[in-house]
Amino acid sequence: MVFTYRNTPEQDVVIDLPDGKKIHGILRGSLTDSRPVAIIVHGRPGTANELLPFLAAHYLHEQEINSLRLFLYDFAPDYRNIMDTTLDTHAADFKVVVDYLRSQGVKKIFATGHSYGGLTILRSKAHLDAAVLWDPTHGSVFTEKFDNPNYPKQYTDDIVYISTGCGFFYPRIQDNYDHELGDNSTWARHKGYPLKFISAGKGILAPYVQSYYEQADEPKSIVNIPDAHHQFDDSDEVIEQLFHETLLWFNKFKDQRV
Repeated sequence: MVFTYRNTPEQDVVIDLPDGKKIHGILRGSLTDSRPVAIIVHGRPGTANELLPFLAAHYLHEQEINSLRLFLYDFAPDYRNIMDTTLDTHAADFKVVVDYLRSQGVKKIFATGHSYGGLTILRSKAHLDAAVLWDPTHGSVFTEKFDNPNYPKQYTDDIVYISTGCGFFYPRIQDNYDHELGDNSTWARHKGYPLKFISAGKGILAPYVQSYYEQADEPKSIVNIPDAHHQFDDSDEVIEQLFHETLLWFNKFKDQRV
């Protein structure tokens, strides 16, 4: 399938959260036509305007699936700040977004989440019509893989700084939370909707993604992209395979009642 880039108008969607905060999304397409809407959830730390969610929104819209790519945190003062959030915050906010789309009359709601975004979807109690998780993070990784000299950390009372590669910050409260997760493979059980897992063959998460798949109920699917690292930005072929596999799953349930 050829991925052609078309300029399509987008619009901001701002949804009220129960605690007075708001969550921001970018809608490509419409909430009022007959097309499904796919919620695209970025990893941590991340943004809805990173390469992967941005291109995915374009790709899916070309294939007649609207998209809402979320900012789990954003710059405006009434949005979330990454320093004040944990996975449970993200999961609860995600459910609010799904409920909002249902209230707007969207008939089919799909979701895809990359890395910590996949973990967010698994943690959430939201009911979807199908989901595809791109190399989702797993609780065991934080103790089995990340606590080693290749991922040096510096701590303050409130902040963790991972000083590898370009480095990044995130809240100490979330680091503590992550280390308490342990083997959360059972989160894939009894979701009530079809799950597809896509792992990166050159990353470190593939065995953990397999463990999610083994716990998930039917219908389910798993695909490994051998030439992919965790970000799936290795080549045009890798990105197109990622998006194509995602589209196959969504199309399978486009017209089915789950």
